[in-house]
Amino acid sequence: MPTKSSTDRVDALLHPTIEETYDPQAMIALVPIHADQKVADIGSGPGWLTVPLAKYLYMGTCYAVDTDEKMLEHVREQGKKAKLGNIETVVSQENSVPLDDESLDGVVFSSVLSEVFRHKTLLKEGFRLLKKSGWMAIVEWLPADAKIKVGPPASKRLVQQELRESAEALGLKTLFSRQLSPHRYIIVARK
Repeated sequence: MPTKSSTDRVDALLHPTIEETYDPQAMIALVPIHADQKVADIGSGPGWLTVPLAKYLYMGTCYAVDTDEKMLEHVREQGKKAKLGNIETVVSQENSVPLDDESLDGVVFSSVLSEVFRHKTLLKEGFRLLKKSGWMAIVEWLPADAKIKVGPPASKRLVQQELRESAEALGLKTLFSRQLSPHRYIIVARK
């Protein structure tokens, strides 16, 4: 959901150093996900997290949500290659997702909140989509010095405690908040 050109974004997101910063299975193992749930990967990009989520949700649905149709086209291609029929793609606006209120069991924001202009607005949108007792997983970049080699610049990275407080201000209860990998942290919360 960044403001970069589509081609630049595809190149950046498909570059292997981004994917190497954490294993999607490590995130999936930490969230209260069940195989029959409806879960949205908001800011899905090319689907490198959507496809593993959809594999886990074999009796449910995984929504790949992104502002860029080219990204969603790539998600559909990856879903076909993996022989998955439970991925639905949704074109959104930066802070507005065209899904019904309280329609999802889970919402995942993976490295997207640091890319948008109003991350609290997008966080609120994710909250709107969650059913009562639904869960939210937020994966973001750890603070870094100016010599970072992967991820957004230090000035774009969100402070873990502040992001956690923003989620709690919406009414989410943090289940846990910790470092996920050498480059990322995760916050898991429930409505």
